Amino acid sequence: MYKFNKARLGETEDEVEVNSSEEHVYATHAMAKQANRSIDIISRKLDPVIYDTPEFIEATKQLILKSSRAKVRILVFEPDQIVKRGHRLVNLSMDLSSYITIHVPNKEHDSFNESLFIADATGYIYRKESERFEGKVNFNDKRASRFLIHEFNEMWEKSRSDPYLRRALL
Repeated sequence: MYKFNKARLGETEDEVEVNSSEEHVYATHAMAKQANRSIDIISRKLDPVIYDTPEFIEATKQLILKSSRAKVRILVFEPDQIVKRGHRLVNLSMDLSSYITIHVPNKEHDSFNESLFIADATGYIYRKESERFEGKVNFNDKRASRFLIHEFNEMWEKSRSDPYLRRALL
């Protein structure tokens, strides 16, 4: 297994193929801990094995504490399941709503089945099929990250908040 704890956001240019949830967890936690400005996520169900962990929640909190301009934007396709499960990231977004925003993509993107994590518009974790854990990780590929951010922004601009998530805010 690749040593993600040695990879540096904005420095390590290796593109690493990953094939297991464990590798994705390590890569995501390592990248999130190093983020200084932003995290952007697209996930159908906000994969609990990755994003509903104390390590990821702590890394997200630390990002926000490092910078008053930090932003976490999340696109999810199945918010009702996420809220019913009691996802920690949804709870954190309630406490830090100025920094963490969760939206649902427009209906035109319903067939989108990829999974994406981008840190500081520099590093990314990408899976072509969200149900599978085969994917690519790169801690320093600004060109590919810009392309992925562009795709994310196109979906984000058409996205909306969701009643399930608003109800959770009450």
